[in-house]
Amino acid sequence: MKVSEPAVAYNTSSLQGLKNRLIASIDNTTDEDKLQQCLELLYADDMPCAFTEEELDEVIRHSEASGNASKEDVKAFFSKWGH
Repeated sequence: MKVSEPAVAYNTSSLQGLKNRLIASIDNTTDEDKLQQCLELLYADDMPCAFTEEELDEVIRHSEASGNASKEDVKAFFSKWGH
């Protein structure tokens, strides 16, 4: 399978920095099992989960109970990206 760059780069300097850190980490790693796990993650069809179903349900319940964001909250959130 040939890997190619995405057609649209949202933040090329950030993306290149991430690639450079990954390459450096790979270059410094001698643990074959760890490298194999990383390779499997890159080619996986789905994302690894950070939550169990129960934990995710609790996060969702908490989010729903917290209410809606104010216009100021939304504006502050999106201002990080210059919007």
